[in-house]
Amino acid sequence: MTKNKALYIKFNGSYRFIGKHIKNNIIREFPFAKSVLWQNKSFSFDKKLLDYAKQNAVENFVFADLHKNVYLRLSMNSILQNGSDGDYGYGLQWYVPMSVGEELETYKKSPYVGGPNSNFIL
Repeated sequence: MTKNKALYIKFNGSYRFIGKHIKNNIIREFPFAKSVLWQNKSFSFDKKLLDYAKQNAVENFVFADLHKNVYLRLSMNSILQNGSDGDYGYGLQWYVPMSVGEELETYKKSPYVGGPNSNFIL
């Protein structure tokens, strides 16, 4: 089992937090306005995160909008089968329709992950 990690990417010379790797899940707690391409109602995330997930036996992605209390879980299989890549100005991204997610009735905010040994740059 992997240790909990805070995941970052380097984009345009700065580091951006993109989620947490907790157990066998990638957790993304962002307002959906920052993680959804509304043109096609798809979650988007950096393609490097998808590559990381494949290499680290991630089973699920959890997208949580803590402001609107909407929580969706997408299996890695559904992400791979239903997703596609594209670049809409933020580098190569992976897009997955929100509709393939399973809505979670309850959600507990993920724990804080910090410190120099828990940060991982993609």
